[in-house]
Amino acid sequence: MYHKLSNTASKTTLEKEFNRPFKHPNLFQKQVLINGIDEVTIPIISMEEADLMVPAIWGLLPEGFKDDWGVFQDIFNSLNLNIHSLSNPSWYSDALLQRRCLIPVTGFFTSYLIDGILYPYYFHRRSGLPFCLTGIYNKLDDGFLTCSIITTHTNQNLKAIQNIDGTVPMMLPKDLYDTWLRQDLNENDIQNLLHATPDFKLIAHPISKEFFKNNISYTSMLEPVYYEAAPTGMILKHGVELLSL
Repeated sequence: MYHKLSNTASKTTLEKEFNRPFKHPNLFQKQVLINGIDEVTIPIISMEEADLMVPAIWGLLPEGFKDDWGVFQDIFNSLNLNIHSLSNPSWYSDALLQRRCLIPVTGFFTSYLIDGILYPYYFHRRSGLPFCLTGIYNKLDDGFLTCSIITTHTNQNLKAIQNIDGTVPMMLPKDLYDTWLRQDLNENDIQNLLHATPDFKLIAHPISKEFFKNNISYTSMLEPVYYEAAPTGMILKHGVELLSL
């Protein structure tokens, strides 16, 4: 389960990297730590307005939902949805065909369990530039968008630093971002995209355990921290690099 993200890029950097302006630029604030357990708004690029970055509440709600966001999340946490669940008939399954989105971030987090102790890891590009996670969204009656990150199962190499639930957020090569948002894709087209390999590499390194404390966020939280038991050797497998400390 992924319930924390990071987006430390400036508005200018995001607009330049994805060649799209913000629809509501004054609503964006860069954040070291975005905690999805709270009701938070993040920028997305939606099929409906593919030439803009627009705000969306992180945590998918059913279309037409009228109750509070927190009420629904207590019943069904929809910050992430596994790709395999999207093929089953449900209140959100049609979003993959009709309401896909991209979610710009500068990083995400995983946890590694060893000998009964959890170690947090931060994934990001070596350049520090933002990249996109794949997602789906719904629109409420008041026009607000709500979104969810699509996840998939990790391969064996990534399990060396992500052994809790065995999933990672789905990502696409940058040259397929626009394709993901096309209105005319059929189910086969979408399935082919979901098997594409990102064209950028991510660095992963352990960070301070302050990460596990709610409502704590500071700039140096993302810096590498050495733990004797946590893996820190350099690897390069399937677009992920483990930073050597």
